[in-house]
Amino acid sequence: MKKYLALILALIMLAAAFAGCGGDPDDEGKQVDNSSSADDTDPNAPHGIYRTTLSTGVATVNMFTTNGVSESEIAGQTGIRLYIDRLNETKDGWSWQPELAADFPKQMDDSGLVWQITIKDYCKWANGDDITIDDVIYTFKMKLDPLLVNLTASGLVNNSFCIIKNCEEYQIGAYPWEEVGLKKVDEYTLEVTLEKPASRIDVQRMMTDPYLVYEPLFEECMNKDRDATTYGTSIDTYMSAGPFILTEWIQDAKYSLRRNPNYVFADEIKIEGIDYKVVVDDGTRMQLFLNGEIDKVSLVYTEWENYEDDPRVYEYFGDSLMYMFVNMGNTEQNGLLGELDFRRALYWGMDRVEIANTLGVYPASRLVRRAVMGNPNEGKAFVEYPADYLPDPTRIYDVQKANEYLDKAYEAVNITSGHLEIFMTGTNAHLKAATEMLQKQYTNTFGDKFDTRIRLVAAGTALDLRRYNPADPNAFEATIGSMLPGADDPRRTFGFYRSDYSPPRFAYKNEEFDELYYEAWELDFINENDAVIAICQEMEKIILEDLVNIPIYERPEKVIFSDRVKLIGNGYVEGWGFGERYMTIED
Repeated sequence: MKKYLALILALIMLAAAFAGCGGDPDDEGKQVDNSSSADDTDPNAPHGIYRTTLSTGVATVNMFTTNGVSESEIAGQTGIRLYIDRLNETKDGWSWQPELAADFPKQMDDSGLVWQITIKDYCKWANGDDITIDDVIYTFKMKLDPLLVNLTASGLVNNSFCIIKNCEEYQIGAYPWEEVGLKKVDEYTLEVTLEKPASRIDVQRMMTDPYLVYEPLFEECMNKDRDATTYGTSIDTYMSAGPFILTEWIQDAKYSLRRNPNYVFADEIKIEGIDYKVVVDDGTRMQLFLNGEIDKVSLVYTEWENYEDDPRVYEYFGDSLMYMFVNMGNTEQNGLLGELDFRRALYWGMDRVEIANTLGVYPASRLVRRAVMGNPNEGKAFVEYPADYLPDPTRIYDVQKANEYLDKAYEAVNITSGHLEIFMTGTNAHLKAATEMLQKQYTNTFGDKFDTRIRLVAAGTALDLRRYNPADPNAFEATIGSMLPGADDPRRTFGFYRSDYSPPRFAYKNEEFDELYYEAWELDFINENDAVIAICQEMEKIILEDLVNIPIYERPEKVIFSDRVKLIGNGYVEGWGFGERYMTIED
């Protein structure tokens, strides 16, 4: 018996010795969960797992190839980039601040063409490897790679802030990588050369994207022809470096993240991790919340009344402004949809107050959604600036005026009656109700001389049809939906309406608008904020006068958090969100 005991002790000591030598060599290149559990003796130690849901499974967290909400959520919590949006001290606004970067971009010439960015020398990948400028350069190179043809490359090639020298030429295969304006100065310094002069804030915001990719794994996952990679499609093909480490990936079921102690702002992360369940059905999500299995659930509008006085409910405006998209390029009915007077008839013929009262929303007469910031440093939304060109949305409905405009439109295209087919999806109860209400309202407004039809289509088809297609101009007539430009800058809202926007969103061209748009981007958003706001208001006025799309209502989002959750900010911060990674949990 003593011999067996001695053998066991020897084996234990031997195992401990090997453990102290750095672990299994087969683990090299893999991310390791070094996060430790909370220290119960330290009241400030990270504590608790935040439990929430995703509406779809995650196909990939390689942000070069995806733009899905679920993928973006996981990538954003586990990835690192040069600059990040950070809450201000008063917790009512935010600004872009260094994350991997050590400081703001430094101008190296008199004209603003050459800039240098230094990164922190202590950031690491989840497996312990140092993050260097080589990682940054490799990431940009792969995003722009001409063989991979990443959809998100257009964010750099057609960047509204500024453009890296020769990045478009490289992306289309015309120039070698050596000609691109991204050069290594040393292990922690990058030099950026631009196509045209830019301000510091514009360089900084351009360089917020993308999240870094880990070169050894990215190359290992590349196919033979180097035109595709499986990087980020599983836990074994992805490397974390951000606030959390991806520790569990059960496809279409569960994704678990744990706090990364080596993250640059790790001391600000007060939770141990995040567990995501994939839940498609609204009712199932609510039941999980009521059972105490998740900490947050979005309330469908039919539930709003039940939680009207609940202090745990937050109302906010995200992807909230709903428009009627009218295909101006449609040539059927003698081009009726392209007539401004016809769109005016639709504009004046809808009763926004009735829709708002029925659906619990707010009638709208503007183009820019409430979530869009006007001045991030002050926490001031764009819609808070006075705008005398905007009509009162509760006073737009006018049956007589709508019919006068309809008659003028008919006369212009030489017809005596017309119709409007509005397509919708059956999966969104809110949009379904709004579409059916509009059909009834137009029947009451125009009578027999105008027919409103509804066509049910699949959700994916609806997204495709919502864009004007010059190759198929008659693909659709109208639909109700929203647009989701970035909320950090009001200028982003107007890019869709440019004459040269590709692929085109609308069959719309206006030289005055184009000039204003490019003039706005010549300004410094922070230091010349008043001028930027003034030009954006001019652009909004033009689009509303031409009724490129017709605003109907703004739909608030309502979300309820469990009692165990305490948010960092004053509720929802426009353009920034709830900041759930910075919450604390009190069990």
